[in-house]
Amino acid sequence: MRRPLVLASLVCLLAATACDTAADSSGSEQGGTEEIREQGPAGLALLHRGFEGADPETDQVLVFHDPETGAPIHRIDLPEGAVDPMAGAVPVHEQFSEDWEYFAFVTVEPNAVHVAVLTDPEEAEDDSAEEFFYQPVESITPPQDTTLSRPVIHGERLWYVADAGEGQQPQIMSVPLDAPGGTPNQEGSLAPVAARSNSDWALTPEGALHIRNSVPTEQILGGEGDLVVRSTDDSIVNATFTTGGGQWQTFDSAPVWGGGAALLRPDGASEANGAYLLQLADGQGFTATRLLEDAEGPVVQYAPSPERDAVLLQTEQAWYRVDLDEGTVTETEEAFPRYHDASMDGWPLVVRWSPEPPADPSEEPSETPGS
Repeated sequence: MRRPLVLASLVCLLAATACDTAADSSGSEQGGTEEIREQGPAGLALLHRGFEGADPETDQVLVFHDPETGAPIHRIDLPEGAVDPMAGAVPVHEQFSEDWEYFAFVTVEPNAVHVAVLTDPEEAEDDSAEEFFYQPVESITPPQDTTLSRPVIHGERLWYVADAGEGQQPQIMSVPLDAPGGTPNQEGSLAPVAARSNSDWALTPEGALHIRNSVPTEQILGGEGDLVVRSTDDSIVNATFTTGGGQWQTFDSAPVWGGGAALLRPDGASEANGAYLLQLADGQGFTATRLLEDAEGPVVQYAPSPERDAVLLQTEQAWYRVDLDEGTVTETEEAFPRYHDASMDGWPLVVRWSPEPPADPSEEPSETPGS
C-alpha cells in the first residue's frame, strides 16, 4: 500500500483577475508550513482550467484558497487534459480521495480511466518539477466496444461506468483504489438512454449507490410549495421544489448534502436569484430557506463545510458565506469576488471545502496541577 503523500510546500498564487482583498491576504499560511507538510492541505479547493489565463487544456491546477478571504495558498498540478477544458458540469468533487493522495480521471483517445498519485517533486523522476503534482500510475482500459467514463473515488474504492453501446445497459463498476487492475465488481445498471446526466447516479456521503431511475419519488407536504425527492440511505439525492410559480432543482454536479437536507438552484427557464436550502422536518413536512435572494443571479456552485455548519456559495460575481445552526441560517456575508479561469464558463470548478487538519494531542500543552 502506498504511503499517503501530502503537500510539502506552500506556494502563494495570484489568480489572473482576483480581487485586491484576496491578493493582500495571499501571504498568510494556514497552520504553518510544517503542519501542512505533515498533515496535508486545507481550504476551499478549486480546479482551475487555464490557470492565470493559460491554456485550459494543458494548464490545469488544483488550488487551495483561504475560505475566509479567497486568497490562494498552495497548488498541485494536474496531468494535461485531465478535465474537459470547456465542460461546465464536471463532478470534480468526486475525483479526489479524501486525503488528496489519489486523483482519478478519464481520457477519450485512447479511452481509459487513470489513477494518479500525489507526488513530491523531490521524489519525481522528472527533476524539472517544482511543485507537487499528480502522477498517473495506473490505467483501466475497456474491453472491445466498451467506453469507460465518470470516475468516482469514495473511501478505498474507485467507481466508474462501463458502456457497451447502443441498447445495452451501462454498468456501474468498482475496484480497489490501490489495485485498480483487478476484476471489478458490478455494482448496478443504468437505463440505456441517449443523453446521460451526472444526476443519473451518485454515491451518498456514506457510500450507498443511488441510481435515479431505480428510486421511487416521494412527495413531501410542507405548505411552502410542492417538494418531490428521491432518497437513498436516508440522504436526499434528487429534489424538485415548486413554489411561487418557479421550479428549483438539485445541482447536477455537486456533492450530496447528506441526510434530509439539499441545496437547490433555479431551473434553466427561471431568472430567479440565489438558491434554496431544504431541510426535512422530523416526522412530516420540510422547511425551505431562501439564500442570497438579493444577489445578482443564481448560485452556480457551492461547497458545504465538512460539519455542515456553513456553506460557501458562488454566483457569477462573487463568493458568499452562509453560517448555519442545525440547518437554520444565522449569518450571510459576501466573502470575496469569484475567481476566473480560461474555461467556457470562466470560473474554476469546486472540488471540496477541505477541513483544517486535526490538532495533534501530543502537542497540546499539559495542565499544571493546581492551576
